[in-house]
Amino acid sequence: MLTYYCPNCWISIERSDKICPVCGYVLADFNQLTFEDKLLASLHHSVPERQIMAAQILGNLKSERALVEFQKIIQSKENNYFLLRAILLATVKINHPARDIILKIARKHSSILVSDLAKELISQLSENSDFQEWDRNTG
Repeated sequence: MLTYYCPNCWISIERSDKICPVCGYVLADFNQLTFEDKLLASLHHSVPERQIMAAQILGNLKSERALVEFQKIIQSKENNYFLLRAILLATVKINHPARDIILKIARKHSSILVSDLAKELISQLSENSDFQEWDRNTG
């Protein structure tokens, strides 16, 4: 049996619902969203595996729009290491100035696993880019 979710609030809904009974989202509107928009919404899915998959795909697509959501998640109280890891690995695939900001924020994350991964990724990027110069100039 399939479980259906509202793409706005992620509450479980009936397949026949046209409007979410909890948040009032018009479910047909979801069909009008782009693939990227659907992936961005999935970063907040109630099933962690869906969040991780969305982050991985957004990284593969080099979605610059995802960087805004990635930063919000890194700065939130999110403690799912596997999601945060997927976000950091996706972030390094996107060559945009926001990438470096996110990594710099993540290296100060309260989770030692997250901060260590961010430091490792920064080190790898610095071998192939001007991240070190940027880092020295921005503190």
